[in-house]
Amino acid sequence: MVRYYFCIHYLPEQIDTCLVSGRCISILHGFIAKRQCSGIGVSFPQWSNGSLGKSIAFVSNDKALLELLSEQPYFEMMKNDNVFSISTVNKVPCNSPEVRFKRNQNIAKCFVGEKKRRLKRAKKRAEARGEEFKPILNSAMREVELFHNVAVHSKSSNTTLMLHIQKEVNINKSSNDYGNYGLATNECFKGTVPDLFDL
Repeated sequence: MVRYYFCIHYLPEQIDTCLVSGRCISILHGFIAKRQCSGIGVSFPQWSNGSLGKSIAFVSNDKALLELLSEQPYFEMMKNDNVFSISTVNKVPCNSPEVRFKRNQNIAKCFVGEKKRRLKRAKKRAEARGEEFKPILNSAMREVELFHNVAVHSKSSNTTLMLHIQKEVNINKSSNDYGNYGLATNECFKGTVPDLFDL
């Protein structure tokens, strides 16, 4: 399978990589929703334990679709303001190892705010059924592997949500099955992207 990519590098020395990466993913989300297309994955070429890195890449086997995405007004504006440099659409090197960037929403369950929201919803459902609400408190510690957070905005629902993203390595089989944010998920989507770490 021949695949293509383009890469956006964040130029300022000091920049909130989570913020701009989230904005880039939001642009992809809107692009996919408007065109009702699929098959575009997100990669973070400079991912590390401490950061998402100062770049984001988009991968697809549809070169023309990537070219359209790279010309989105937000990307053009950021390029003109010397915030982004944007590569041309290039062929993925055939020897690139596969990785998976996965949206893991189970991580949200570890945060106090999410626990409160889930308890409130469970209480409301119990009351609607005419039952007494008896929450089961689980204080067990949950171990979570490294992740980075990205806030994205959805115009369709006019909401901002937090994506908890993890990187999986040593992937044997490639797939272009991504969710609407260009990421794999725990269950439904198993999309992979080439590891573009040296580009």
